[in-house]
Amino acid sequence: MSEENNESKKANQDLPLGLKVLITGFVGGLFWGIIWYVAYFFNFTDVGPNLLWKAWTLGSWSEEATGQWIAISLLAILSIGVAFFYRYVFAKITSMWAGVGFGALLWVIIFYISNPLFIGLDSVPDLSGITIVSTLSLFVCYGLFIGYSISYEYEMEKYTGT
Repeated sequence: MSEENNESKKANQDLPLGLKVLITGFVGGLFWGIIWYVAYFFNFTDVGPNLLWKAWTLGSWSEEATGQWIAISLLAILSIGVAFFYRYVFAKITSMWAGVGFGALLWVIIFYISNPLFIGLDSVPDLSGITIVSTLSLFVCYGLFIGYSISYEYEMEKYTGT
């Protein structure tokens, strides 16, 4: 059993940082997209992952569960780009607060700056308090996941030389 653990650790260390960033981005987008859908399903937020579709006038499918799951899949793919952005801009910052701030910045970009692009999305002052708190919390947790994971792998690569 110990030999298997050593082989597993060795295999993980052999992965290049770029692949680790890709996996982190995909898994982060998928996991936090699903959590966002659960929060939407249980009415913790009025805005679900299908927010992506609100930039276009699409059929009613975009409001249904199918639209939510397709949006989650797209979020996982888009999250890869977000993870690489974080890797090249913020990876050297080892504090967890960098990830928290990154998630909050993403929330501001989507809910404040990009708000006019999303048809039917109320402006932030018009959103319910629970929607603001829930979505901001989700984005902060997502940013923390992406940021801390990538910064950790970046530091491990720097110190181990893999």
